[in-house]
Amino acid sequence: MEFFKVPEQEKPMIKSDSSSFILALTILISGLSGLPLTAQQSEDFQPKNVISANVIGLLANMFNAEFERVISPTSTIGFGGSTASTEWYEDPGPWPEPPFTGTDASGFPIPDLNDPAYLQALSDHERLANTSYEARYINFDVFYRFYPGSRRTRTYKAPIGWAFGMKMGLTAVNGAGRGDGTYFGFGFDMNHSWVLGPNDNFYVGLGFGLKRLMGVPHVTDSYDSYYGGYSEKHSVLAGKLPFGGGDLDLYPTFRIVNVGFVF
Repeated sequence: MEFFKVPEQEKPMIKSDSSSFILALTILISGLSGLPLTAQQSEDFQPKNVISANVIGLLANMFNAEFERVISPTSTIGFGGSTASTEWYEDPGPWPEPPFTGTDASGFPIPDLNDPAYLQALSDHERLANTSYEARYINFDVFYRFYPGSRRTRTYKAPIGWAFGMKMGLTAVNGAGRGDGTYFGFGFDMNHSWVLGPNDNFYVGLGFGLKRLMGVPHVTDSYDSYYGGYSEKHSVLAGKLPFGGGDLDLYPTFRIVNVGFVF
């Protein structure tokens, strides 16, 4: 028998006010980057800006760049963009079933494994299962990072050392079939950075984070067979997110090695 696949109708993927919200936060960050620190902070601390990019990521088909503004000895704000792609395969559904020519002495069906329509369905199923596609992700976030420093060594010098960050922004997806769209998301990351060079103006940063994409449709695919039907619900981005993500719709944000300048 032939099988069929019935996708559930998808829902809208993003609210209309999300882009306006991100734009407002970006303007706010740009404004704050020009504000002076308080008198007490200015005596002990010189504000700095950081521009960095992950050029090494180009070897792994990903790239990111960001601007980070130091607003206190332990805090920074900023914004950044990234892009990545991943290869995925369409789920062809269950294997096709051959027609039956009758039943044997025990009452079990006898399949006709040489039926031309069945052989064609097998060929189509195998071709679909081995056809790859590429999904491209373009990401933009605003973020806040906290640099706790160390009381023992009295080092409170953002953007140097360990940092724990929060982020939110938009992620556009193209080439993911039913998963194409633009999604709002939020997440967290952990980073470590150094300022090097004779003038302390060469920046190196490592980091990893996860961002939860909101509003990604979850559909139910139904299958029918001789032995009965079944259905399964899953995210339209399942198997299509870089480095996994599954039905949790988690988009990984790798900095790998960001290099740049402090000014």
